Amino acid sequence: MSNSEQDSLLMLLRKAQQQQSNLHLRFKSGGQMVVLGKEGLFRQSGCSLKSLLEATPANTTVKKIAEKSPVIAGVREKGRELRELQWMLAYEISGGKLLFDAKDTHVFKLDRWPNFTKLPHSDNCLRMTAFLGKRATSVALVSKILQIPIEQVRRFYVASREAGYTIALNDKAEVIELPAKWKNRSLVSSLLMKLKRA
Repeated sequence: MSNSEQDSLLMLLRKAQQQQSNLHLRFKSGGQMVVLGKEGLFRQSGCSLKSLLEATPANTTVKKIAEKSPVIAGVREKGRELRELQWMLAYEISGGKLLFDAKDTHVFKLDRWPNFTKLPHSDNCLRMTAFLGKRATSVALVSKILQIPIEQVRRFYVASREAGYTIALNDKAEVIELPAKWKNRSLVSSLLMKLKRA
């Protein structure tokens, strides 16, 4: 696995979507993949998850594909949703750590239910999906409220965020130090006090 998320296939997929690029990737392992950034589709051949996790700019050849290429029609017809691949890569790369600019204070909500029949997940992912489909909450509070280890919540957040399942409400949130007088209050009363002062 790449030690830096900046060098991972995940970052390349992000850029392909942002730039709406069509890419043909050849991996050191011999596998290949076509990515349609605008449509959010991909099709791969001879790629294991391990080889995709080990993909870096140094061992991967990337070429842009012309819009009229016949390869694109094949991906449109038989390709899979790119968000599935993004979830798998982010879930594995995270391993319980936050990636990119994510923070435990980020407040987010899910806007759709991931297809867990195709995605790696734990039982707690189902609980978090049900919870976050109804209310927006921070990574840290999900851990406290559902009593799930923070590493599992981080992994879920990173995967769902990269796959585009989340609505972020405060991506630029900073960690807030609670005043000493709040530290002995219950969680609910502390939150109410914070809302009144906002």
